[in-house]
Parts: sequence; C-alpha cells; structure tokens
Amino acid sequence: MMLRTLPARSGFLWVLLACISLAGCTRHPKYSLQTEAALERLGAELSRKDRYQQWRQAQNDSLRREVARARNAGDRAWRLFAVSQNYVTYQLDSAAYYVDRLYRLAASAGSEDIRRIALLADIDVWLGRGQLGLAEELFRRIDTAGMSSAEYAAWHSRYSSIAARRAAEAEDGAVRSAWRDTVVRVRHISVPGQSEWTQARIAAAALRDSGRFAEAVQLLEPYTARNPDYQELALLYYGLAGIARAWGDDDLRLYYLAESSVADLRAGTRSYASLYDLALLLFDRKDYDRAAAYMGSASDDAMHCRSMVRIPVSSSAAVKISEAISSNIAQRQAMMTTTIWLAGVFLVVLIGILWYVLWQHRRLRGNHRQLIDMSAQLQAKNDEMQAKNDHIREINGALVDSNRIKDRYVCHYIDLSVHYIKQIDTFRREVCRVARNKGVDELVRWLNTSQAVSGEYAKFYQSFDSSFLDIFPQFIEQVNALLQPESHFAPRADASLTTAADSGGHPARDYRQRTHRFAAQLCLGDGLYLPHQTPQCGAGSGQFRAAGVADRSLIFRIVYIIRGVDSVFKTLICNAI
Repeated sequence: MMLRTLPARSGFLWVLLACISLAGCTRHPKYSLQTEAALERLGAELSRKDRYQQWRQAQNDSLRREVARARNAGDRAWRLFAVSQNYVTYQLDSAAYYVDRLYRLAASAGSEDIRRIALLADIDVWLGRGQLGLAEELFRRIDTAGMSSAEYAAWHSRYSSIAARRAAEAEDGAVRSAWRDTVVRVRHISVPGQSEWTQARIAAAALRDSGRFAEAVQLLEPYTARNPDYQELALLYYGLAGIARAWGDDDLRLYYLAESSVADLRAGTRSYASLYDLALLLFDRKDYDRAAAYMGSASDDAMHCRSMVRIPVSSSAAVKISEAISSNIAQRQAMMTTTIWLAGVFLVVLIGILWYVLWQHRRLRGNHRQLIDMSAQLQAKNDEMQAKNDHIREINGALVDSNRIKDRYVCHYIDLSVHYIKQIDTFRREVCRVARNKGVDELVRWLNTSQAVSGEYAKFYQSFDSSFLDIFPQFIEQVNALLQPESHFAPRADASLTTAADSGGHPARDYRQRTHRFAAQLCLGDGLYLPHQTPQCGAGSGQFRAAGVADRSLIFRIVYIIRGVDSVFKTLICNAI
C-alpha cells in the first residue's frame, strides 16, 4: 500500500516545490541573443549616464565660449543657434535664453536673416514645451525667400517635425490623413546640402510606408556602422525601430530601440523618445523591472530638461508602470503568502510521511527479525527432515539389499535342492543296484566305506561359503568387528567361512561340529534349535561388542536349510542300515 501511494505523494511534493520556486522568481521574457545583449549594454550605459551628461554640459560650455569669439553678427547668430540646438534636448530654459539672445541680436542688427534663424530655433523650443500650435504659428511667419541652404535645411526639418506631430495628434481621420500626405510631400522636397544619411532616412521612411520593410532596413543598416554623431546614430536606430514596428517584429524593434537609447545616453541627451518607447514595449511584455528602470530614467531626464511634452507623458507612463509593479508586487506577496501556507502544509505532510516511513521501517525490521528466526527454525526442521530422509534411504537401501539377498539365496538353494534331489535319486539307484547285485551285506559294507556323503558335505560347505561371501563380501570383517579379538575369524584363501573339521571324522559329526561352532560364534540368539545342543551365548563365549549382523533372520533360514539337508542324509543312512 505504501508503494502504491508514493507516486501520488511524489507528484504532490513536486507541485509544492514548483510553487515555491516560481514564487521567488521574477519573470524574464525571452529575447534574441542580440536583443538581450543590447539590453544588457543599455543597462551598463544607464549606470554611466551622469558621466555622459557632464560631457554634454562641458560641450555646451565650450559652445557658449565660442559665441564671444564671433567675428560679426551673422557668425554670432549661427553660434547662438548651435548653442540653442545643443540645449534643446538638454535644458529647454537655457535653449529659450539663447533664442531670446537671437531675437535681441536680430533687432539690434536689423537683420531679417538673423530673425529667421531665431524663429527656427524658437520653433524647437516650443515643440519641446509641447506647444504645437505656437510652433506652427512661428513656422508660418518664416519667409522662405532668400534663404541660404543651411536655413532651408533647418526649415525643412521643422516642417517635417510639425507635420509628423500634427498627423500623430490629429483625432479626426480626414485631418490625420491630410497631415500624412503633407509628411509625404515634405519628404520629396529637394533640400540642397542635405546629408547623405538624412536622405537615406527619408528614403527608408518612404519604403516603410509602401510596405517594403526589408529594403528599408537594408538601406539604413550600413549607416549605423559608419560611426556618425551619437545624435544622428540615435535617429537612425529610431527610424529602424519604426520600420520594425510597421513590419510587426517586436524583438527587432526592441533591439533598435535599445541601440537608439544607448546612442542618446552617450550623446548626453535628456529629451528623447527611444528609451520611453522601449520602456512601454517592455512593460507590454511584462518585463517590469527593466520597464520601471527605463521609464524612471526617462522621466528624470524630462524633468531636468524641462520638456513639457515629455514630462506628462513620461509621468503618466511611470504611474501606469508603478501601478502595474505594485499590482505585481501584491500578486507576488499573495503568491508568497500562499506559498508559505503551502510550504507549511508541505512540511506537515513531509513530517507525516517521514513518521510513516520510520514506523514502516521499524515494523519491517521487526518482521525481518521474525523471518530470520522462522528461517532458522525451518532450517533446523529441514536438517532434521534431511537426517530422517537419510535414515529412511539407509533403511530402503538395507531393504533392497535384503530383498536382493533373499532373491539370490532362494534361487541358489532352489538350484541346490534340485541338485540334491538328483543326487539322492542317483544314490538311491546305486543302493538298489548294489543290493540287487551284491546283496545286503555288500550294501552295508559299501555304505560304511563310501565317501559319497562326505564329498557332498564338502561341496555343500564350499557352495555355501562361496555364495555367502559373494553376497556379503565384508561379512568376515563385519563379524570380527562385533567379536572380541581372541574370537576373530581368520580369513581363508579358499573362500570358506570356518576352519575344516578333524580329518577322518564322521561326516555327520563333522557337519554338526561346524554348524555348532558357526552358531556359537555368531551368537544367533534365543529361539534357534539345532539337532544337537547349541552352546549358549554368554559373557565368555565371544559375545558381540555391538548389536546387529547383516540379516540374522536370513542366517536362521540358512541354518534351517543346513539342518534340513542334514536330516535327509541321516534318514537315508538309517534306512540303508
């Protein structure tokens, strides 16, 4: 039962462990290798942001010192315009200050060209403050007649920015479509002295609008490796991000926005759109940690720049991200609370399982000891049964030997009886022949002198001894082991059991003596009756040292057979006499 329930318990434990591990993990969406590398690089650059902004401030200071070295009013105006442009994305108040100096310089010099330069610079300030209407009004005041190529390039750039902002902020579809058409027309305006990368950026935007995304990317990508100015590089990557957005490749867009943000940071810029857009995109992908860090940096830079267009947007986005993070933290706390409860339940279940396992172990160990004891008892019983089986096999072997002996003796003495019947018949015929031919006296004399009976006795003894030793080859050794040393039989070379009788003795008497000696030596026991008195087994008559002879009943039968043959011969002799 324990083995069957373990898999289910193991599954439950794995679920609990998974919940615990997930509760402590922050979700990190998967990005491509290049995107992840760009995000890591951006994180490193954020830690060096203060250094880059100090470099940007040093650059502004250098430009401000260059204003004093102007040779004339026109040169001073362009130097003030450069300082204003450098401050537009760094600190709008300073940019507005230098725009005001441009207006005063134009008024003092009475130059329409300087006033046009001041209006172009002032448009950027109002665009930075989010006053699109004022920026558009200032743009309409500009007289394009007599513009230099530099002024015309600046005018074209502001025209594109205003049209794009109007198209993006228009709520009415017709108005939005009209401004988009304006953006397209502005792109096709030829601008003398326009940089190559700017032309490529405008051409890529046109390819994007026509759905040729791969061509647009291939057009702009080479310019990113030419190491342009950081601000220009940021614009290039931001344009590529716009193409990736229209293409529907969010990962590629993330990569381009990250690279654009890196370029903005290295340029010391405080007003930018790339890091803000990147934070929103990461927020949508639930990468809250990075989204919060990037949006916080963007909001902080917008506050220092005094960019009114960026502050509310960044603030609202930051609030949205903060709310999402707070909700995520609350969810994590709830999950953590649930996890703690689950961990508590898990510990209780684990303690219960450990207690159950220990209890089962103790029980199994006790059962094991009982099994060992039972195994020892069974082994003892098995040994006892093995001993009994061995004894039974010995008895069966003895019975088989006994049956074999009986069979051989029965066959042997049946043959011997048939032989003696024939011998008796032959003897009878000889007796009749002698009595018929020579008379009774000659018969008595012949019987008294005949050696036939003695020869038959000798044959019988020899046959008996050889047959007995053939069946019991170790008989003499076994009998001697049962007798005292002084009563041992001496083995004979002619395979006989007893010593020969006195030579010249009477056959019957010799037979009786041999039989009596044999019976006395074997100590056949009570119940054996021989024709003549048999010596008693006693303390001094060579008694057995141990009990048992191969088969005493068989020996009884052998002696009875001998006695029967002896009686036959005695009857024949007495009748003849």
